[in-house]
Amino acid sequence: MAPKFVPDSVMQFASRPEKGAEGECRRIMLWIFWTFNLLINAVYCFLTFLTAYNLLKTYNELKVEYSNTAWHAPIAASILGGLMVFMFNVLSCIILIKKTINRSGPGFGYGFIMAWCFVMAFFTLLCGLVLDSFSGTVASDLASEPSWGAISTGVYSGTVVFCFVCMGFYVVFFICLAVFSRGISKQLGLFDKAYDDKMKQEMAAMGGRRGQSNNNNMNMNNSGNQQI
Repeated sequence: MAPKFVPDSVMQFASRPEKGAEGECRRIMLWIFWTFNLLINAVYCFLTFLTAYNLLKTYNELKVEYSNTAWHAPIAASILGGLMVFMFNVLSCIILIKKTINRSGPGFGYGFIMAWCFVMAFFTLLCGLVLDSFSGTVASDLASEPSWGAISTGVYSGTVVFCFVCMGFYVVFFICLAVFSRGISKQLGLFDKAYDDKMKQEMAAMGGRRGQSNNNNMNMNNSGNQQI
């Protein structure tokens, strides 16, 4: 019995509510994760730039020699950490909005966000470890300095903590991007229809070849049984 032909419009209408609801839910979850990550990163940027300012101010007031490299690492970690986090949030927002407006395929931008998010998790972890290694100097030498003060010590400790918090949020956001990328692609405009159609055609061709091979085997078995 030949299979009944079902128009594509009927199939799309039948599958539209479920896929639309699922895609909308995943799209909302992605932007919720991005928003939470943005809020945490905003606090981190404020703390790390304030820490960099306090370190540079104290460095100049104490007239520390340039050869004293113990100060270089925490200053660089506080400045570069804030800049990298700020750039990630700006570019990721621009790329996602652009994909949403243009309704284009995943391309380089979406993969770049995922890769950068994965790298940022280890980068913020490294910044936290560098700043934490300088905490002993802050507690023993800088806490008694008039230009530093208890507030600066608290800001420095908060920066160290938020480095590790950001690391955790980047890991979660990376997993969210990886898991929801296919489910939300149509809603965000990150869905490559041509590539998806090509994959469907290849799968259908493989299924057709497999079915033809099974029919040939059955025909050969039936002819062998008739000869016997």
